[in-house]
Amino acid sequence: MKLPEAKRLEWEKTLKEAELISASDSIEEHTQGDYWTLGSQTRGNYFFTKEKLVFISGWGLNNFAIKYSDIRGLKKSQISFIIPTGITVTALDPEKGKEKKYKCSVMKRKEWIAYLSERAGITL
Repeated sequence: MKLPEAKRLEWEKTLKEAELISASDSIEEHTQGDYWTLGSQTRGNYFFTKEKLVFISGWGLNNFAIKYSDIRGLKKSQISFIIPTGITVTALDPEKGKEKKYKCSVMKRKEWIAYLSERAGITL
């Protein structure tokens, strides 16, 4: 889903100020969705930039940015055991040197998995 130009520029400014993306990075795609941690749901926005997958919550409390080059795996997953909108992203956490799993929930997950797979260079 493409953002209107004014909104895209506003979000890019916000992501740069929050240091989630670099000054040279820019948003290519966007969708709304949820991030799940230990059964807790956080609503927010997913941004697909030239370099990263970025999640920013409505209140700015659960934000993360993953470089496509750090993504090690993508897998379909269920939300609450029955809702088929989950994508489990396994990525290297560069600060800890360990892999971390992120459970993302988005509509049209098949399309987003394909998009992430292409950007990360992962064959599914």
